[in-house]
Amino acid sequence: MLGLSSVFLFLGALVVLGNLNEDFSFANDFVSKLGATGAPNALWWNLLGFVLVGVLLMGFGIIYGAFLRDRLTGGLLALFGAGFVFVAIPFDFVDSNSATSKAHFIAVCLALGCWLCGLARMSHNQLTDKTIRRRANVAAVAIVLAIIGFVTGLWTMPMTHRMVFGVVFGWTAISSIYLLKTS
Repeated sequence: MLGLSSVFLFLGALVVLGNLNEDFSFANDFVSKLGATGAPNALWWNLLGFVLVGVLLMGFGIIYGAFLRDRLTGGLLALFGAGFVFVAIPFDFVDSNSATSKAHFIAVCLALGCWLCGLARMSHNQLTDKTIRRRANVAAVAIVLAIIGFVTGLWTMPMTHRMVFGVVFGWTAISSIYLLKTS
């Protein structure tokens, strides 16, 4: 339930707070703009969209790891959630070289890295159900394809950003539903 709660909270906060910010474009802006330095309702976005969602993802990671009987996977997924919490460090769109902007970017990279390592662990653990391994592989390949599309100029970074969030939260929702069905 924690995984699905994280997905619904993220989407709900995005829709509500995105609509409250006249300068935010759902098509062209990064969600980090909602919590950026000087943004209206930045505190609410950072608390709801990053901190609370991250805490829910941490809990989901621990529970999913226990379900898989794999503490390493659970730990990596929990670290992903912890990294998501630290994404609440506001990005400064005026000074992208500021310490907070760099910390924000590092938190994003570390969170995504932990999530991908968790997927890699699942995909190679022969004790893990074949469906779970396949789902992990598909999610990892989708992330790589999204990044390749950006690097090769097929789409913009904001589009890549949407794709990454879609894959991460899509995997979380599907894995949560699977967990609920099988336990």
